Amino acid sequence: MQGLSQPEFINLYESCKNTVYHFLLKLSGNPEIAEDLTQETFLKAFEVMDRFDPDRGSFSSWSCTIAKNLYFKHFNRTKKETGNVSINIENFPELSGGNHEDPLELEKNSLNLALKDGVSRLPEPEKSIILLKEIQKKTLKETADALGISERTVSRRLLSAFRLLRTHLEAEGIGL
Repeated sequence: MQGLSQPEFINLYESCKNTVYHFLLKLSGNPEIAEDLTQETFLKAFEVMDRFDPDRGSFSSWSCTIAKNLYFKHFNRTKKETGNVSINIENFPELSGGNHEDPLELEKNSLNLALKDGVSRLPEPEKSIILLKEIQKKTLKETADALGISERTVSRRLLSAFRLLRTHLEAEGIGL
């Protein structure tokens, strides 16, 4: 998409910045990282704007793909520097348990905590696939688009993530 003027790019930026920020916030769980990477995303998008093809997808999806790539670059760099960094699973209340006294609720909460722990231990991108596809109920295509991988790769990695989760839960004494 060559010949895009600065005002045209600013309009695209304004229409997508919140989507990209919230996407990065979900991945990182850190508002500062999300803000920094959102800015980096649009700087990178402006640099490579000639690669954007509106026939292949929306500017928003394209920007989220750039954001995802920048996040994983940041994730890997930080992991090397500190030895451990992860998507903040606390941002997914779907995996949180309540505080109830009903025995069935207690059992459900115990299982939720074990699942939460298991998901938090998954490597990337399996963790992101579980969070997007299974927790946020994104379609296979939406998950693939968000992560910039093929639907087939999402399916294969989802199966791998389920096997890893099952192994973790069985090690915790929880059989499925």
